[in-house]
Amino acid sequence: MTFKDLKKRVTLELTQQQSKLSERLYNKPFWIWNVEQHKLEDIKTDGDCCFNHIIGLPQKDGNDKPFYDYEQLIFDFLVTQNSNKHLWIKKATGLGISEFMLRFMAWLCLNLNFCYTSDNCISFFGYSRVRVNVLLMHKS
Repeated sequence: MTFKDLKKRVTLELTQQQSKLSERLYNKPFWIWNVEQHKLEDIKTDGDCCFNHIIGLPQKDGNDKPFYDYEQLIFDFLVTQNSNKHLWIKKATGLGISEFMLRFMAWLCLNLNFCYTSDNCISFFGYSRVRVNVLLMHKS
């Protein structure tokens, strides 16, 4: 086996893994906000109940964290408003909003019901006062 053959094989395996993950994530809800429904769907799908359980829950200090009520408010605003999709959040550090927004944007990229062509932009202002812009543009 040559290096070229090995590269083809590794590329093929990675593509197959990505395809399987895409199939698992396709059309899954971002999160099931009703606890009882979430438990039932978790049992029914053997852990593939929602986008966040498939990719893994957010963690803080090595512990899995669920989504909180304030994150549900943000989610509801983003998916139910029919006009201006601009949202500005002034927040304290450590609330997990940045993680939430990045997960939400990733979910949008994989969920055809919500996203055909759009641009997403999120700006972070860190403690070091260095501005980092993350621009994610996706088109179907």
